[in-house]
Amino acid sequence: MRSKLSGMLAVFCVALCCSTAAAETVESLKKELAAKQARIKQLERRLSVIERQQQGPSARPIASRSSAGPSSTQPDEPAPTTVVVPAVPRAGAAPADADDDLDRALERTLVREGALVLPPWVVEATPQFSFAHWDKVQDPYVRNSYSASLTMRMGLPWSSQVALSLPYGYSEYRDGTHWSGVGDAGIQLSKELAVETGWTPNLVGSIGWTSPTRNGNSFGPVPFVSGFQAGLTASKRLDPLVVFGSVNYFSAASRDIAGTRFDPADVFAARGGASMALSPATSMTAGFSMAYLLNTHPADFILPGSDKLISTADIGFTTILWKRTLLNVTAQFGVTGHTPDFRLITSIPIRF
Repeated sequence: MRSKLSGMLAVFCVALCCSTAAAETVESLKKELAAKQARIKQLERRLSVIERQQQGPSARPIASRSSAGPSSTQPDEPAPTTVVVPAVPRAGAAPADADDDLDRALERTLVREGALVLPPWVVEATPQFSFAHWDKVQDPYVRNSYSASLTMRMGLPWSSQVALSLPYGYSEYRDGTHWSGVGDAGIQLSKELAVETGWTPNLVGSIGWTSPTRNGNSFGPVPFVSGFQAGLTASKRLDPLVVFGSVNYFSAASRDIAGTRFDPADVFAARGGASMALSPATSMTAGFSMAYLLNTHPADFILPGSDKLISTADIGFTTILWKRTLLNVTAQFGVTGHTPDFRLITSIPIRF
């Protein structure tokens, strides 16, 4: 009899210990779930702050579920929480993402720099105006130059873009005469070659042709160069900056000027700079451009005995005037070679 009572007592003790352990396990799981839920809410608040600061052009939902087990076995488990994470903007995004980019000055600036392409079938018209003053060192003949141009860009499928441009120029010479006329029309095709991921930068390649229709476009980054061109532009986000760099090669086409055959030099050019978003609607950009004339000829538009290196420094400000309309103002300063001493450029890209 005593042995039976002892056995029953042992069974009761074991059952009591198991129930206590189970109760402790349930309480422990509840505490873990409460802690995870508090952590999720904290992350949601942090992501909301980051989203407001960065204003990503698109967002993607990520469902985050606790690892405590299925809801059928844990009735107190919180429902899946959807966390909105700002997606990294990419060129060639779907047209639905294009509307999100319309109010972002930084991405619009990178399109102008050739570091991004427009989304498919998005059209951007960019009227541009500039004033340039030349000193006697940079050019002993030209005093002031004025230019106007229209550039049309359109995004294409497969993360590509086409651009057409037509400039018009007017120059005042120091002897009181002047020149005016249509500059060289050009076409350029751009293709996104790589999307920024991790340490890999965003890469955009381009090829183009500038026709020697009238006179070299002395208002571009490389003066008096028309013909075939090819380039590669890389950009990388280093918050709060986006740094970019490009290399280009210009194979100049021959032209006739005043009855004389003119065979300009080929040019290798490079540009580097950085853009910083001051807010979703404003950004600032600073850059430095260099061009090297590879095979100069006596008829090239460079001063006798001058360097074959052409370089400029610039700083610009970009802001959204209203949706789909951007304003960019850039001040450019000549450093070496045949460049204006000072140049002020204003452009107004408008998207359709």
